[in-house]
Amino acid sequence: MAQTIRKSCRTVELFEIARTVVAKNDRFIVVLAPRAAADRTSAGAEAPAPQRPVVHVSVPDGLPFESDEAAVAHVLARHLDSFFTKAEVEVDPPKGNFLVINRCGLTGELLGPPNYHRYGQILQQHYAAKVGSRMPFEAFKSRIETVRDPEIVKQWLDRMRRTVRYTWKVAAPAPATAAPASESPPETAPASAEAPEPEAPTPAAEAPAEPAFDTLEDARLHLLTQARDKVVRTAESVRFKGQLLETLPPGEIRRAVEGALDRQRRFPLDTANALRGRLRREHFTIFKKGSKGISFVCAVKRRFRVPGQTFAESIGSLIAFIEANPMVRAGELPGKFLGLKPAAAPAPVEGREVAPVGLSPEDRARVARLQGDLLWLVREGYVTEFIDGRLFAPPPTVEARKKEIEVEDHDPENFPEVASASAAPAGGEPAPSSTEGGTPEVTEASASESAPPSEETPPTAQA
Repeated sequence: MAQTIRKSCRTVELFEIARTVVAKNDRFIVVLAPRAAADRTSAGAEAPAPQRPVVHVSVPDGLPFESDEAAVAHVLARHLDSFFTKAEVEVDPPKGNFLVINRCGLTGELLGPPNYHRYGQILQQHYAAKVGSRMPFEAFKSRIETVRDPEIVKQWLDRMRRTVRYTWKVAAPAPATAAPASESPPETAPASAEAPEPEAPTPAAEAPAEPAFDTLEDARLHLLTQARDKVVRTAESVRFKGQLLETLPPGEIRRAVEGALDRQRRFPLDTANALRGRLRREHFTIFKKGSKGISFVCAVKRRFRVPGQTFAESIGSLIAFIEANPMVRAGELPGKFLGLKPAAAPAPVEGREVAPVGLSPEDRARVARLQGDLLWLVREGYVTEFIDGRLFAPPPTVEARKKEIEVEDHDPENFPEVASASAAPAGGEPAPSSTEGGTPEVTEASASESAPPSEETPPTAQA
């Protein structure tokens, strides 16, 4: 984005850049911190030390959760392959007298006989994986069907002959072997013609087999016992990429983030304040325009003419025309400024450089000179070119007023309004005027002056 603005030398409203950032989830970072609980200590009683709230964070991807159990369940569901190697193996079927089989009334999956010792574990796992977000656990249990059919029992036993084996693959750190402090380094043997006889290699000790588990519950227990610090941690705040928002489970955290994102997309005040510091660090010029203090961004610092300042004839006549016709479009200059017929004007394409169509060599030279003069005026800062191609040249300003505007970077005069609705860009791009987008950016400007954003803070959607 910075390269595009810098290369074009065009001027863009700061809020439009902020809206572009929050338009897609892969363009921003979410910063989330839980709010402290309200102080409910009675009057006169000694207030206990406030306990700072924390959020539970999934270590593999950095996502926040409201509880430790939810974070662990997320890691087991999405990142189990980081800790275990899974393989389907054949085992002995369960032994016992099984007469009935319970079946999920929602998915139709066979759960197992109620008298099987792992039935409760299978029930919990099925609910967490297939039903959890759809209904409460008690309601799920009420939908379980009991089937008394020998064929169904045999079908379940055949399925239980094959299971997934989880083999631990997180290597434990090897113990460091250090030489005793009193032991001196071996002396170098003197060179001799006879080489010492090599010692027979000692057989390497066999590495112990990694533990393996035939049930997810056993694998979960081992994971939380041996590597809990690699599964979940607690923090007072967390930052994660916006593109991970879709993987957050439904809950208070997701509602808070989506609510903050919706507010930023309607009025991106926080994002604009965060972008302001980043853009200044990239050496962009940020100035305010109009009584509402709407902020604009450009790679070129504005320059103001003084009375009596002269330019080359072609440049002087071009800037005088733009001053007399504010908000004229760059694509309209060949017809309105040079007097070329509309049919012979350059074809409207994206970008400033266009190829003339059906022009004589003399007219081609005039259009090329026009484009060069306009490019020079924009790059020098005498003419403001907006992202939709509209042009504005401020009138000459006395020296004292010129220095005041350049130092303060706040011109109280508004940009001219678009003459008619037909002058709006074909792509529906809003015009950078004092009423652009219906967003009173005076709030954004005053807030940024009273509390300047940190230079290290990236564009965020606060939750």
